[in-house]
Amino acid sequence: MVHITTSWRGVAVVVAVALVVLGVVAWFLTRPEPSRAELGSRTVQAGGVEVAMTALTLDGSGATFRIKFDTHTVDLGLDPATTARLTVNGTSVNGARWDGQSPGGHHREGTLSFATPVPAGAAVELRITGLPQDAVGSWSAP
Repeated sequence: MVHITTSWRGVAVVVAVALVVLGVVAWFLTRPEPSRAELGSRTVQAGGVEVAMTALTLDGSGATFRIKFDTHTVDLGLDPATTARLTVNGTSVNGARWDGQSPGGHHREGTLSFATPVPAGAAVELRITGLPQDAVGSWSAP
């Protein structure tokens, strides 16, 4: 018969290590995701249309914005892919891609993407025309 001796100190050390490991795992699993909106949101009035623009990416992969249009007076029949223009350090960029709700109605949202790389520190302006007034937001690329 094998006789195993354990000390209370050894048990306490094992329990303490286990609690620390569980705490680290719990923190890792519950920590908040990095905010994609940390680049900033701009909300502007473009005539009777409220336009919320949130920069999601401004980097070497391009520029991506979450766009939300809200109105009760204007039909939102515009195509953001053709009415949006991005300006990076004074150079105008066209060729946006819209992934969102189709034209019409009074509430629309989606993602507007430009494939042109945005260098770090660049001055970025997004202009959406085709509304009663242009919606313009500006950011500085990280």
